[in-house]
Amino acid sequence: MASQLTYCGKQVTVQVSEKKTKAYKRMKDAIAGCDLVVIVGGDGTVRKLLGIIGKTKTPLYAIPGGNESLFARTYDMSAQLGDLLQTIAAGNCLQQYYGLISGHGIKGKKPFFHMASMGLDSLTVKYIGKRSSPLNDSVYVWHGLKALCSLHHPTVSLNVDGQPVIARESGYVIVANSSAYARNLQLVPAANPSKNELVAGFLPGARHQHELIKALKILQRKPANLPMQYFSGKKIECTLHDQSYPLQVDGDYFRNRDIDADVTVEFSISTNPIQVLIPPEYTTKLIESSRLHGLRKETIVKANCSNKALPE
Repeated sequence: MASQLTYCGKQVTVQVSEKKTKAYKRMKDAIAGCDLVVIVGGDGTVRKLLGIIGKTKTPLYAIPGGNESLFARTYDMSAQLGDLLQTIAAGNCLQQYYGLISGHGIKGKKPFFHMASMGLDSLTVKYIGKRSSPLNDSVYVWHGLKALCSLHHPTVSLNVDGQPVIARESGYVIVANSSAYARNLQLVPAANPSKNELVAGFLPGARHQHELIKALKILQRKPANLPMQYFSGKKIECTLHDQSYPLQVDGDYFRNRDIDADVTVEFSISTNPIQVLIPPEYTTKLIESSRLHGLRKETIVKANCSNKALPE
């Protein structure tokens, strides 16, 4: 793709992906001097670059290369060179917010784009995180069954913008910035990165049968319709009680360690939104949706993605 972009008159610089977020900080100056960052990878790679992209205001385009690639699929981005060139030519950017995680034992603020959760999915991701071999559907099914057999939900308290909403209750917890996670299930349908807020979803007294319902609805491609409670705000505090529990963030086992008991994890919305370069088809879909539902138009700005270097 780099050679093809060069052939089309674009100046391209290829950067190798890193395992640690801090390693990407060395690319900040290079990214700031470019018109566009093209991420070839999954949601984990996008997550690690959110902080830098937010500070440099460099537009972002993602080519799906991960297990789920929710970010790329949300905006109808593809791996086709023609689609990328058309998107660059259109130059439409959408301002999107992302989340930040902080708290005791967490150095700085860790970014995320889609969601963070505690439940069967975080137990599954913890088991999968110990593997070094490639992932496929059978791996997820196997470790999901293992997690289901040992499933116990966390006991938590939730505060939203300083107000207590959940007090020492056991259940499934998800803090979302986007509704893309488990899209057909619609676990947190109101979450939207265009909004300057996060949404917390809580399923009180979650049981094994709820997970079976979710599995059935996934196969049927229908909403789960679980009795979840929802709370929205700019700052969500989650205090874990009883025993430690894993947290999964954008599909990854958070920091490869469980959240300790009696620790409060803080989720907040970013003050520096990122600029997402969106394909023409998604732009049309966005405008039509706004007209159909009477919503306010999203902030779409023009980007100049001409002939400067494009880090991949």
